[in-house]
Amino acid sequence: MDDEKLFLTVFTPTYNRAHTLHRVYESIRSQTLQKVDGKYIFEWIVVDDGSTDNTAELIERWRNEADFPIRYFHQENRGKPHASRKGIEEANGELFLFADSDDAFLPETFETFYNVWHDFSDEERRLCGGIGVLCRDQDGKRVGCDYPIEKRLLPALDTVMKWRHIGLGETWAALKTENLKKAFTIPREAAHLKFIPETFFWDRILFGMNTHSYFLNMPLRIYYRSEEDAISRSVRERHGESFLFESRWFLSHYYRSAWKYPGVLFRHLLKYLYYSLKARENA
Repeated sequence: MDDEKLFLTVFTPTYNRAHTLHRVYESIRSQTLQKVDGKYIFEWIVVDDGSTDNTAELIERWRNEADFPIRYFHQENRGKPHASRKGIEEANGELFLFADSDDAFLPETFETFYNVWHDFSDEERRLCGGIGVLCRDQDGKRVGCDYPIEKRLLPALDTVMKWRHIGLGETWAALKTENLKKAFTIPREAAHLKFIPETFFWDRILFGMNTHSYFLNMPLRIYYRSEEDAISRSVRERHGESFLFESRWFLSHYYRSAWKYPGVLFRHLLKYLYYSLKARENA
């Protein structure tokens, strides 16, 4: 099974989230499309980043009761970037869907991505690096605004840069796995970091690959707001070294291709200066 090419890899990195992980599991079980020609079109990969709760027992129970493929990997606590890299390395899906351990998604998710992808021509599939959709919160309220253009393949870099200030809010995407395998590597100088901003990896795709994106104004992910242990809380204060690394890398590698977007360059320059000063203060 592990070597079989699939349509979709659903990937969940987790750390002591046994109390919310059921959301992903139940979302998968409720999917309207799971098999084509009698075979599952997806796998669920869970990388456990050193949990000390009952995550392992929970996954084992689900593996025994579910007949769809669940692949579980446990590693010592190294942080989400390393867990994500492991999941991407192991992925057999043509597309890759990040489903965080506190996420849920709607029953038509797999079917929507499958139909869009298989309506593409071979050339459109070659160009397309991802299919973007929208999010709603746990109360059914839309998060952010619609994409200005949908149901067209658009150059990813120019589109993201044009839309970055319109208030899209939380969005979601099924991404081409082969691009992630190239972009989601961890440079040697960052190997010790337990946190790396996800924008570091997205910028490697945007600025390093000539890819296109397809957008649908369809909320498929359920984004839970204001939970007490929200993972993103106070990240910038606790991981200054990581943000310094991100901006230093951007300024060193993408300044030629980013000249058309002076706001982005200026933001990274400010971040680099700010976190450099913070590093000196803490030295």
